[in-house]
Amino acid sequence: MRFSSSRLLAFTSGGLALLASLVFSLSVSRRLPPNDLAVLNLVNSAYSIGINLMSYVTGWYPRVLAKDPGAYGSLFAAGLLTAGVAWAAAAGYLLLFAHYGAWDPALLALLGAMLVLYAVPAGAYLSVHRQRLAAALGAASQLVKIGGALAVRQHPTVEAVLTVNVLMSLPQALAIRVKPAFRGALLTLFRLVRGAPFQTLSLATTALGGLMQYVVAAAGGAVMLYYGFVLFQLSKMVYPALTIVPLMYGSLLTAADKERRALVDGAIILFLYAVPAAVMLKAPEALLAVLRPQELGNGELLAAMRLNAVALLLSGVQLHAWNVLLGVEPREILTLRDRPAKALLLDIAFFPANVLLTYVAVSRLGAVGLVAANAAALAYSAVVRLYYLPMWKPLLALYLSHFAALGAAVLVPPLPLQPSTNVAVALAVAAAYALYLAAPVATVLLAASPVYRQLALRLLNRRH
Repeated sequence: MRFSSSRLLAFTSGGLALLASLVFSLSVSRRLPPNDLAVLNLVNSAYSIGINLMSYVTGWYPRVLAKDPGAYGSLFAAGLLTAGVAWAAAAGYLLLFAHYGAWDPALLALLGAMLVLYAVPAGAYLSVHRQRLAAALGAASQLVKIGGALAVRQHPTVEAVLTVNVLMSLPQALAIRVKPAFRGALLTLFRLVRGAPFQTLSLATTALGGLMQYVVAAAGGAVMLYYGFVLFQLSKMVYPALTIVPLMYGSLLTAADKERRALVDGAIILFLYAVPAAVMLKAPEALLAVLRPQELGNGELLAAMRLNAVALLLSGVQLHAWNVLLGVEPREILTLRDRPAKALLLDIAFFPANVLLTYVAVSRLGAVGLVAANAAALAYSAVVRLYYLPMWKPLLALYLSHFAALGAAVLVPPLPLQPSTNVAVALAVAAAYALYLAAPVATVLLAASPVYRQLALRLLNRRH
C-alpha cells in the first residue's frame, strides 16, 4: 500500500505541477513589464548560483538521512551556515547588475529566505522515510503556486513572484519540526567536505552542458537557440515523472532488494516518459499548437520534434540509470573512487566529441541535427551508467521495451482532430492524443516486459 499510494500521490503532484507551471508562467510572462522580467531572470540566476554552492552540503542530505535519521539537526545547521555563504555569493552577483534594479533590499531578503528554506532537510527526510507525506506536501505546494498565480495577476511585481516561491517551500519545510543543532554543525561540515571533489565534478559536468549553448549558437545562430528553447519547454510534459524521482532515490537508498526497486520504479517513471514521447512522435502539431501555434507551418521544427520523441525517452532512461547508480552505491559520502564519479569522468571525456558532433550536425541539418546530437549524447551517457550497474541486463531489457512501445505509436492511425490556435482546444486535443496513445504503449509494455505484467497482476489482486 505504501508503494502505490506514495507514487500515486506523486503522480498527482506532477500533474498539478504541470498545470501550475503553465498557469504561473502565463501570469508572470503576460503581466510583468519587460524591465521586471529582466530583473526576475537575474534573481533566478543568482538563486541558481546559491543552490549550486549549497549542493556541497544539501546534496548529501538523502544519503546521510537514509543511514542516520538522527543527523537531521546537525545537517540543518550545516545547511544554514552554507546558506549564508550562498546568499553572499548570490548578492554579489546581483550587485554587478545594480544599474538594472537588481540590487534591492526586498529582493535580497526574499532571495535569502529562498536559500534558507532550501537548506531545510525536511524534503530529503520525507523522500526517504515518509514518502506519502512528501508526495502530499508536494501537491500542496503546487496548489500554493496556482493561488500565487492569481495573486501575481493582481499585483504583477518581481517581489510577488519571489514571495510565491517562498510560500511554496513552506509546506515541506514546516513538516519536520527539529531545531538546527549548531554544536554538531562543524563536525558535520568536516564530514561532508570529503564529498566536495565529487560535487565539484558534478557541477563541472553541468557547466559543460551549459557551454553547449555556445556551440549551438556558433553553428546555427539565434534561431537554433530558439528551437532549443521550444523543445525544452515541450519536455516539461514529463513533470509527473520527475516528482516520482526523489521518492525512487529515497527508496533505493533503504531498499534491501535494490534490483526489484529499480525495475518497479523505472517502469512507472519511463511509462510517464513514453506517453508524452509517443504524442510528440505521432502528433507534434498537437503539442506545438499549445506552445507556439504560429509555428504550425514550420516543417523543420515539426521534424525535429518527431525525432525529439526519441531524445525525450532517452533522457528518461539516462535519468533513471543515473539515480539507480547513485542509489546502489553503499557509501554515504561519494568520492572520486566510486562508480558515479567514474561515470561523470567519462561524460567529461566525451565532451570534445560532443562539441564536434553538435557543431557539424547543427550546421548541416539544422534543428534535426540539434536533436540528433542531443540524442547521441544521452544514449552515450545512459550506456556509461549501465556499464557500472551490476543489474544492467534487466534494466536494459526494461529500457528497450519502452522504445518498442514508442515505435508502436507510429502504427496507430491518427485521430480526426485538427490543431487549433485556441489554448483550451489545443490542450484538449493534446490530452486526447495522450489518452489515445497510452493504450497501445501500455499494451506493448505488458507484452514485452515482465515487470509490467507483475505490476498488473498486483493491481488486479489488490482489487479482488
